[in-house]
Amino acid sequence: MPVQPLIDSHCHLDFEAFDEDRTQVYERAAAAGISDIIIPGTERRYWARINRLCARNENFHACYGLHPYWSKQHSEQDIEALTRYIADHRPVAIGECGLDFRSQMITEPADKNTQCFFFEAQLGIAVQQDLPVVIHSVRATETVIQVIKKFNKLRGMIHSFSGSLEQANQLIELGFYISLSGGITYDRANKLRKVAAQIPLTSLLLETDAPDQPDQNNSGKRNEPSFLINTLDTIDDLREEPRELIAKQTTANAKTLFGL
Repeated sequence: MPVQPLIDSHCHLDFEAFDEDRTQVYERAAAAGISDIIIPGTERRYWARINRLCARNENFHACYGLHPYWSKQHSEQDIEALTRYIADHRPVAIGECGLDFRSQMITEPADKNTQCFFFEAQLGIAVQQDLPVVIHSVRATETVIQVIKKFNKLRGMIHSFSGSLEQANQLIELGFYISLSGGITYDRANKLRKVAAQIPLTSLLLETDAPDQPDQNNSGKRNEPSFLINTLDTIDDLREEPRELIAKQTTANAKTLFGL
């Protein structure tokens, strides 16, 4: 366990997967040295659920947004609702928003135009409200970079980064943090390990994306915030800095980004 507390920069603690033992999940996280958890929104109908959860624990921090994977379920009225909701319930960030160019169904391609509409609309709200953005990017990193370039004074994180070192450096130059999840713990994750080893420590965040994306030690299990330690340990193996410095700096980065 690190002496310095860690922050799970992206965890869906509101999901039904945690309904039976959410209190115990947080207790295990706290025992592992996880001080704070950032909880991103995915659909309008879940914002209130996140708000209630964060109201009960000062170490939980809300984001509200519209996830690209469910873009066909969003409406233009959801953008107006998001603007109103963050005015009444100030979050630490807008998101999870972004682009996901995987096939939504076996025979149906991702609706890129619809996703881009909601993505750009949420980036506009973030700039207007002076909030960071939590960006989801799957098979879409180049497009995400080009969209980000359309906006001035935009800041945020790319969650569970899956791009190249060159793309990571471009995003860092644009003022974004690179957040790494349990994916880097897998032996085959050479591209991600290169990113983890070489980007500036001042641009690095840690996350679980729980209940999804368990690390190699917990493959096949429900992911949870206490597993963040395994991601830290892998990054420690890949970098020259001491483990304590990695913990301290990634926590400082999260506090800076989210205003904690």
